[in-house]
Amino acid sequence: MSVKERIKKFSKSENITISDFEKSINVANGYVNSISKSIGIDKLELLLELYPKLNIEWLLTGKPPMLKSTELPATDGLQVENTEKQIKLIPFYDINAEAGTMQMSNMDAVAQPDEWIDAGDWFRDADTAMRVHGDSMSPVYKSGSIVVMREVQDKNLIIYGQDYVLETSEYRVIKRLQKSAEKGHWFACSVNEEVWEKGDLAGRLIHEPFDIDINNVYRVFRVLGCVNRTESSRIIYANKNLK
Repeated sequence: MSVKERIKKFSKSENITISDFEKSINVANGYVNSISKSIGIDKLELLLELYPKLNIEWLLTGKPPMLKSTELPATDGLQVENTEKQIKLIPFYDINAEAGTMQMSNMDAVAQPDEWIDAGDWFRDADTAMRVHGDSMSPVYKSGSIVVMREVQDKNLIIYGQDYVLETSEYRVIKRLQKSAEKGHWFACSVNEEVWEKGDLAGRLIHEPFDIDINNVYRVFRVLGCVNRTESSRIIYANKNLK
């Protein structure tokens, strides 16, 4: 059963027409029938808000039950509130934020995430996640780890000394930003303090800081944290399972 079919099943169980369901999540008529694999994070968040008893894991993967349990545990006479927590799914794009020499990253537009990460209570303010490549930000962010981020809409709200992912037309890079001596620029610094041991560059930082023109940065993300595990402990909903 596909996501589209599961939506229809849920709507039928709630006695909601598909047309009314589409109106409730602010989409045009025919949207449900147009779903091929998955739906956007904005729609998922709206579904969680409008239909709190819908089990999002069932919707995305087909794993039962369709509805969340509303039963409360035995309390021996004590009154216990239903503290069931809603899922926060973070879209993960398996593209790189460079943390080394500024290699060319794939800057093609990405419409759909590769996976959805259920981080539980963590990162409820996050809106995206991305993989780190390179070692200029090691040991804070090791190559291959995943950074969880929130997009900064106002560049004037940058906090110096904090870590950000910057996107330009040429590259995507993760750096610790400092105030630049050059007007209209940020000073992008690395955490890795390794130096060249031999040759003409002996004693100099391998990953030297550099100025970046703020006007050349068209998107900037505040790094909220990092996922760096040797084995998985959280659910990742892969698009290949959403057929």
